Amino acid sequence: MINIAAAFIADMRRFNRFYTNILGLLDRHVLDSGHSFTEARVIIEIGMIEPCIANTLVDSLKIDRSYMSRIIAKLCKEGFLVKENSSVDNRTNLIRLTPKGKAFYRQLDERSDEQIIKLVQGLSEEEIKELHTSMVFIQNKLEKLERI
Repeated sequence: MINIAAAFIADMRRFNRFYTNILGLLDRHVLDSGHSFTEARVIIEIGMIEPCIANTLVDSLKIDRSYMSRIIAKLCKEGFLVKENSSVDNRTNLIRLTPKGKAFYRQLDERSDEQIIKLVQGLSEEEIKELHTSMVFIQNKLEKLERI
């Protein structure tokens, strides 16, 4: 086992708390949407890959199946999603955004962009490039570990 310094662990955890707070991910309603972070992520994920099936969402978002089922049921009841039988396999439901869901998806997407723009507003162009390079570097390193 690799010996990971306590300082590294503390710094990683501090960064995670810092970034979570900056984005307001622990707020009851993310991006002033009236929905939780998880519900918003489900809408965004469906908007990016629709139509999709619940198993795809479970795998990509790493959410418990029963929790995902409750979220999908809630979002269907609220009129954001619709489930329809797959023409390929009747045992499978395809999940799509309704027009209301598509409008909400666009709203979340725009607010997310605005949030990031506001976050880096005080940085120079060079600092933004450095931040971008650092984020891509970190993501690549952590994705490499996921594939192992």
